[in-house]
Amino acid sequence: MTPQAQPSHRFESLDPEALENGIRALICSYQHTRSRSVAAYVVRYARALCRHPEFAGSDEERCAWHRLAGQWRWLAAGPDQDAAARAVA
Repeated sequence: MTPQAQPSHRFESLDPEALENGIRALICSYQHTRSRSVAAYVVRYARALCRHPEFAGSDEERCAWHRLAGQWRWLAAGPDQDAAARAVA
């Protein structure tokens, strides 16, 4: 994992490029681990990027990062217990 993607790193102080690189590294890590905690860090990094005062992206780009955070929030929450029960039934 890169320094930008380490969960103990103070990612709030990173510049937008480092946040984007951290998100990429976390997504790669998630592909190998399927860890809900890694997914939660993707959410935190994406939210930090959206509200970063130096983020120079357009409104559409900011909205895309916000949507990405929402999708990864779902992965971080894990499987829906009711849906899993219905799938087994």
